[in-house]
Amino acid sequence: MTQKTIGQNTGQSGRVNLSGPELKKFDADIGDSIKIDVAESKGIAKAIIENSSESEFVIVSKPESGLSMEDNDE
Repeated sequence: MTQKTIGQNTGQSGRVNLSGPELKKFDADIGDSIKIDVAESKGIAKAIIENSSESEFVIVSKPESGLSMEDNDE
């Protein structure tokens, strides 16, 4: 598991950007430390199936390489 810090549009590696509603849901503030783990897709699917009673999950995905900001606007 990796230790990261919540940031807001910092542009710095090692930070996870959360804003408004997400910060409120997690009862978190900018600068708080959080733990992040990387999982394979199969592991995520298994966790969702085994925990189907949960109403929400947080899923963070790695963007495709070569994807520009302009591609996100479409």
